[in-house]
Amino acid sequence: MNRIAPLVRFTLLLLFVQSCISVFGQRSDDFIIEEDMRYSREKKFNSWSISVGYGPLIMYSDITNYTVFPNEKWDFSPVIKVTKYLNPAFSFDAQFLSGKMYGSNVGYFFEGDMTDFSISHVGIINQMLNTPGPRRDKWNFYYKIGFGFTAFRSKLHHQDDGRVVMVKDFSGDATDMRYVVHGYDIYDPDKKIERKRTLLLPMGLGVMYRINRSFDIGIETIMRFSLMDKFDNILAGGSNDSYWHTNINLSYKIGKKDKRHKRWTYRGYDFNIFGAKKRYPLEDEINELGCDIDQYAANRLIKTDSVIIFHNLKKVYSTSEFYSVFFSSSSDTKVDREDVVILAETAIKLMKNEKWNVYLYGYSDKTGDTDKNMDISRKRCEVVKDILANDLGIVEDRISIYPKGETELLSPTDKLSPRGIHMVNRRVDIVIMK
Repeated sequence: MNRIAPLVRFTLLLLFVQSCISVFGQRSDDFIIEEDMRYSREKKFNSWSISVGYGPLIMYSDITNYTVFPNEKWDFSPVIKVTKYLNPAFSFDAQFLSGKMYGSNVGYFFEGDMTDFSISHVGIINQMLNTPGPRRDKWNFYYKIGFGFTAFRSKLHHQDDGRVVMVKDFSGDATDMRYVVHGYDIYDPDKKIERKRTLLLPMGLGVMYRINRSFDIGIETIMRFSLMDKFDNILAGGSNDSYWHTNINLSYKIGKKDKRHKRWTYRGYDFNIFGAKKRYPLEDEINELGCDIDQYAANRLIKTDSVIIFHNLKKVYSTSEFYSVFFSSSSDTKVDREDVVILAETAIKLMKNEKWNVYLYGYSDKTGDTDKNMDISRKRCEVVKDILANDLGIVEDRISIYPKGETELLSPTDKLSPRGIHMVNRRVDIVIMK
């Protein structure tokens, strides 16, 4: 009989999910991750969910006459599962499935019913990519693998008249009055006894879509590989029996509605897939700059105007957690070596406080064209961001840039020294948001 091996079918499903990730797997450039969306072990997130689903149950046994999909007697079965998320990337679920079994071939058919219970490890595939987190804040793709058992009853029938097959029909021993059944009395096929049990290995893939904070909808397809060849009561097959269940499901996320669920959070670059904090290679070197920062603070550029500048910026940003990097000319976008120390101090604070983010506000003086000045202020922000991200190891998602050009200049500049009037407007303000 022409049958596709179960592992080949699973491989085809995996390729399908990979293609879906390539279509929906891009994060929008203008997407902003809010603080309540960012995962860390110190924060509290909802972690439990319960799902109900419904879909086709397809048997693969020694006497099924189809390659992939049945040509008769489609059965649709319900499924219930409870899931516990350990972190954004991994979870475990307990699943209960119930349905009918059927298969036919030349001369015979079998039918019965089954229930199965399984516990599976679930891995969110997109949390393991270079940009970990939900795709477009709406999609999650996952795999699952586990173990469980199936309890079933089945009978083997003659296809011409529907009679239950007896052992003597195969053996030729006319005195053998046993019936070919599981979960029924072998001498009375209408009398139910304890169900037959077999171990199984579920392997599958799925995709979920976030509707809102309470509900998700998804599609899950699972191959369940039996460790025995008994579903159809035929023991002479070349492989163990298996079945394939695909369902559309609705999931309710249990917990407080003002909190996100773990599976819809963003695991930052500074966390591994288990949610543990990574250690930065440059962290020790950055900490050693502490003494240099203290020495440099006493020799800041525009020292005579530092009090006035600090006072006015504090009014603008409503915080004292900010630093400024100044540029020597109207077209200059290069950060001086001394100002790298300022950026190192910022990086140290961000590393020690993972919930904090940094906003970069870029400015230029009024020399030259307005559009050109806006472009210069943007380039200055990007230069500072590049140093923080690529040289000092701060995750780019924690850095936002806001080029201002020659707008919103520091005021009142008439109180500053002549040299400082222009200098204070050629700068990038580094504002730390807690």
